[in-house]
Parts: sequence; structure tokens; C-alpha cells
Amino acid sequence: MSRPEAWRRVIASYVPPESLTRRTRAALSGLGYRVVPAATRGRFDDDTWEPDIRIVDEQHLDRLPAEPYLPRIPIVVLTGSRPLPCHDPRVVGSILRPATLERLYPILQSALEDHPRGTARAATHIQARCTQADRRWSGALVSLSQQGCLFRTGEAMAEGLELNMLFPLPLGRMVSTRARVVRRRGELVGMQFTSQAETIRDAVGKYVEVRLATHQLA
Repeated sequence: MSRPEAWRRVIASYVPPESLTRRTRAALSGLGYRVVPAATRGRFDDDTWEPDIRIVDEQHLDRLPAEPYLPRIPIVVLTGSRPLPCHDPRVVGSILRPATLERLYPILQSALEDHPRGTARAATHIQARCTQADRRWSGALVSLSQQGCLFRTGEAMAEGLELNMLFPLPLGRMVSTRARVVRRRGELVGMQFTSQAETIRDAVGKYVEVRLATHQLA
């Protein structure tokens, strides 16, 4: 099938729309994953279509086309409260429905990417500051995820440095977290969050999803 340059991966969806949260579907699009309903391709067991990965309900796994030869197309299974036993070697993960981006994204990354990420990230421009004792650094977050951020600053920051980071999210929510410098390239500093309250993690995750879902990439 033809694929617009913006789409990096095609996900074949064999589940009804409500099996993925609305924001998850939109955020996947913002990340370059095109979700294509299998119904648009004709029969459920169409073996002429080769998407990058398939999503199917556990009750209909046996309806997917057989693939006796390698490489097989990986499958993500959506389950109810009690997942059924599955021995299909194509299955790379199973999650509860409706699928959220937080649970689905790392499975997609692990199955499809050479250098998988654990959490989705979004481009941002948020003023931030870091402190350690009497030292101060100021700059801006140019990307953000639940695991960390990319911090732009003209001030020196050595790898391994641990500090406090403070930055605002919409609606007046301030994020305060511990972070560690993991790499630096010019003015861009990669930071990993090392201590984060669950409420803060959830707020950051929601913010990232909204930006991706609305395709706010800068």
C-alpha cells in the first residue's frame, strides 16, 4: 500500500474504535503511526496486506491470517480483565482495553524500532530552571516525556549532575522533580527524571498526549 512520507509505521486495527482511547489514537498519529481499520481492507483474514503490526482482540486472534514463514507480522492483543492464555509466537504484548498510549507505546517501540523508547515524547518550548544548593541554571525544555526531557541552556552542566528541576504546565500546574544529566551536545542537555510523584508523572503524561494528539510538534 502507498504510504505518505509522514507515516513511519502502519498499524492494522482489528478492534472497534472504542478499544483505543480517542486521545491514544490521535497521539499515535502525531507520532507517525497510522492506524488503519482492517474493515477498510476487506475481509478480516486478508493475507495480501502487510502492515507493520496488528492490534486484535483476544477473542478474535484465531481469525487473523496464518503466517507460516518468517518474518511474521507482530501482534498486540487487547484483553479483558482476565487475559486468555496465548501461545501464538507473533504476539509481542497484551494490554487491557481500552488501550492507553502509556501502555501501548512501549510495546510498539520494542516490536518495531531498533532503538526503542519507553515513553512517548513531544516537542515543547517551556521555560525551566534547575537548582542545586546555591547554584542555578535557566533554560527551556525543547522536548518532554514522563521519563525525562531535553533542556536547552547556555550554562555548563556536567554529565552525572543531579539537581532539582522546576517548570510549568498549562492551567498553572508546576512540576517539581529530581533530574540527572545523562548527556550533553552543545546547548542541549538530556535529563532523566529520577524522583517523580505519581501525580506529577500523570500530569506530564497527559500533557505529552494532548500535544501529540493535537499535532503540536513545536
